[in-house]
Amino acid sequence: MNYWKLADKRIFYIQDEISEYTLEIQKAILSINIDDQGIEYDQRKPIVLLIHTPGGYLQETMSLATMIIMSKTPIITVNIGMAYSGGALLLLAGHKRYAMKYSKAMIHTGSGGMSGTYEQTEAAQKIYRKQVDEMSQYILERSKIAKKTLTKNRATDWYMDHDEQIKYGLVDEILNNLEDILI
Repeated sequence: MNYWKLADKRIFYIQDEISEYTLEIQKAILSINIDDQGIEYDQRKPIVLLIHTPGGYLQETMSLATMIIMSKTPIITVNIGMAYSGGALLLLAGHKRYAMKYSKAMIHTGSGGMSGTYEQTEAAQKIYRKQVDEMSQYILERSKIAKKTLTKNRATDWYMDHDEQIKYGLVDEILNNLEDILI
């Protein structure tokens, strides 16, 4: 019941691992954009994505991030606790981005496992390397992180507190009042 009440207000949670189930939010974004056709950008009621996730699958993450970026209806992303891995990538996709005080974000190259023949694992590694390069380019384009800093830190789990999220441009500001996102 709470889900539908919040969805009616255009508020959605990403609170589990990012997977094909998270892509249901894409359907909501698409539906809202259809409903908002013909309404000027600055007159549209924003969509709010509250993020508290350990991350998840890179392909699903980038698919949802791309949908967020392409949305003509503004999307506000809010780190309400943890925006780790794919969660940080979704946070970066928002048209307006917030972090709650004490929230954490984490960027890394991810983790992957492969099985199969030598040729299959080699092909999978090649694709994964390309995905990591694309992810790095995405982070550089949507943040204030310098390439040298990203290269140095992405090989580890690079955690950022709320002040560092501001410093590196993951978010625009710290959310001090819920009214700021309940437009």
